[in-house]
Amino acid sequence: MNRVCISIATKQSIDAQTVLWLLQAFVQLAPEVEVSIVANSMPLQHARCEQVKHFLTTRCTHIFLLDSDCVPQEQTIQKLLAYDLDIVSAPHPAVKGYETGLMVLDRKEDGHGYIQHYPLEGLQGPDVVVGCAGLLIKRHVFDLIKNPWFTCCYDKQGFLTKTEDFDFCDRARAAGIAVWTDCSLVQQHKVAITI
Repeated sequence: MNRVCISIATKQSIDAQTVLWLLQAFVQLAPEVEVSIVANSMPLQHARCEQVKHFLTTRCTHIFLLDSDCVPQEQTIQKLLAYDLDIVSAPHPAVKGYETGLMVLDRKEDGHGYIQHYPLEGLQGPDVVVGCAGLLIKRHVFDLIKNPWFTCCYDKQGFLTKTEDFDFCDRARAAGIAVWTDCSLVQQHKVAITI
């Protein structure tokens, strides 16, 4: 029996539509669901590791990572679970507020950087690079990818060269774990503007 830990990373606020989705998902998946809110002012890579650390203390078989400004479609978790894959995502737009691109990428042939993956329809994989928001991961993956599970990479000058989500996908691939995404389950990415 699958049991899912829905884990939300936040810097002390959650979009109202995300909360409504969460309540609906909780009712639909009960009793085989737990919710974890990780409020953290530290860098996102730290919050992601805290999410996994909490997940590993539960009885859950899967963790569903969700950002506080993303709203999945109805039945997203159930549809992702049905694939029975180690890592599978419901992608979100690559740029907040714009639906023109999804956070679904391929590695460049030379191994340096990423390019937009096509087609952006249906189940895609087994070797895509995806963002963490809307990412369903089986528990055993964290036996193969060691802590720290999420790290950002920097060059010698201290400039960011790879975010924690892309590094996680690359480390999963190196461990022999396929990464998939279902482009029919695109999330909404909410934009908040501070004046």
